[in-house]
Amino acid sequence: MTERSQDPVRQEEFAGRMIQVLNDSCLGHLCSLGHRAGLFDVMSALPPSTSAQIAGAAGLEERYVREWLGGMTVGGIVEYPPEDDGYRLPPEHAAALSRDAGPDNMAAVMQYLAMMGDIEDEVLSAFRAGGGVPFSSYPHFQELQAEETARVYDAALVDTIVPLVPGLAERLRAGIDALDIGTGQGHAVNLPARAFPAGRFLGRDISEAGIGAGREEAARWGLGNARFEVADTAELTGSYDLITAFDVIHDLARPARTLAAVADGLRDDGVFLMGDSTTARGPADSANARAGTRPGRHQRRDGPRMRKDAA
Repeated sequence: MTERSQDPVRQEEFAGRMIQVLNDSCLGHLCSLGHRAGLFDVMSALPPSTSAQIAGAAGLEERYVREWLGGMTVGGIVEYPPEDDGYRLPPEHAAALSRDAGPDNMAAVMQYLAMMGDIEDEVLSAFRAGGGVPFSSYPHFQELQAEETARVYDAALVDTIVPLVPGLAERLRAGIDALDIGTGQGHAVNLPARAFPAGRFLGRDISEAGIGAGREEAARWGLGNARFEVADTAELTGSYDLITAFDVIHDLARPARTLAAVADGLRDDGVFLMGDSTTARGPADSANARAGTRPGRHQRRDGPRMRKDAA
């Protein structure tokens, strides 16, 4: 076997990249803390301020805010202009970090880093013994998913996504039977139920906690046309004019069986509205995507609609 010589330049470059991965991972955790503590939201509305002023506005302990600001400043996320003698969050950064950013808020997504760290031992056990790790093991998973998707639904579900299907908004206004599978905490059911009161909306998910949250929101909003059931999406019953699946199919244990059940559950003029991630199909595709050669690599959602005769 021919021994491969080691390229010292390549080794040094890769070591530098791994250091950057470590640094960026730590910054990601700090961004998660900043989001959860409300610091980005507070700073986006403040002029250059001291750590004490920021902590006071956020209702937090100054010592911890000071340490957090140090990491954020070194990481280039927060600025400390010498002439201002205070910390500031540039508006360009706030546009990607504060809750006012809506679907563009990247700080909220950083919360997944801490969650994945919490579950690492169980994932390692699965590497060694096989099996899987259930969603129930992931702390706050549904809360994070609900927070992330709610930003998209609030901004686009009724006014942008529904109109992708010609005539669907009119049918919903007239009143049809709609089912959302893998509904999580049910926001994708309650929003259209409120916008289209003549429609009948049902959300199904395997999570009792998620279904409970959907019911609570429906009750707060006084929705009599939204219902929720704990059920496996691969075992659908009933027939529907509209079935939706938002960012859920790729997470299912039996996606093909679920899609077949969806096709069986659609009425003759029914519509399947699905949003999901664009993902690589193998190592070569992943490598091409990393190099920027795969067409449509910035596209985040596939398949705006599927009628029954095409399902």
